[in-house]
Amino acid sequence: MVGIVTDDLDSQHQNEAIARCQNELIVNGYQCMTRYTGKEPDSMGKAIAELRLRKVEGVLLIGLSFVEHERLEKLIQRWLPDVPVLLVYQNERVNMENVYCIGANEKRGFRCCVEQLVERGRRNLALIIEKNRASQPKIQSYFETAAEEHPDVQYNVYTGVDPCVGAGEVVTRILKERPETDGILCVQDRLAIEVMYAFIEQGKRVPEDISIIGEGNSELCEVSRPRLTSLDTMVTVSTMMSVRILVDVMEGRAQTHKITLDMELVKRQSL
Repeated sequence: MVGIVTDDLDSQHQNEAIARCQNELIVNGYQCMTRYTGKEPDSMGKAIAELRLRKVEGVLLIGLSFVEHERLEKLIQRWLPDVPVLLVYQNERVNMENVYCIGANEKRGFRCCVEQLVERGRRNLALIIEKNRASQPKIQSYFETAAEEHPDVQYNVYTGVDPCVGAGEVVTRILKERPETDGILCVQDRLAIEVMYAFIEQGKRVPEDISIIGEGNSELCEVSRPRLTSLDTMVTVSTMMSVRILVDVMEGRAQTHKITLDMELVKRQSL
């Protein structure tokens, strides 16, 4: 039995990650139980304590709550001192022999997106972040830091955008407030495609007038017109690798404690 603990049921990224983990564990012959930590102060402790009572053989922790390593280390020492624990989508590991981590270099990835837009001659940028994105502050910080390295670049940030119904609204707002905007980074492919179509409906040409980059490198990128340039955040690779690492450790095979993957910008027609 493997325990999967998440802190966010609203995130499409995390829900997809959990599904991939569950499928891969089943393929490897393991049952799994999934727990949501909730928002209460002691909810993480309760979730981890329950894993001990259920006598799990390994644990996957998925979510931003688990970056508070001082608190997490105390919980692991108390409840899971001899159980392999893997932090998914994290680059910093807890300094314990039974704890492993795998993640991608987000800072370098989002910096690459800004650099590519600037290289295309774009100087008026916008970052659009989907609604309920738990990592919004971190992503926004990476984008702003990268943009501010170019004195001639101006930028705006739009957060909390619903991929289903919010694209048209945010595009209308951009064209009203910053009509000179010529480079867009959307944090989520579906949102990027909806934003792209909304700009086209307003008479903008992609990529002649405006460049658009998505995030996730999903299958949608190949079927959109124009085809969407997207940042591959290595979610699928890191999720599958996390299960394989955990299975190896549970079955007595040695594994490295920390793996950091490089994100890749997959260039298509929208750039």
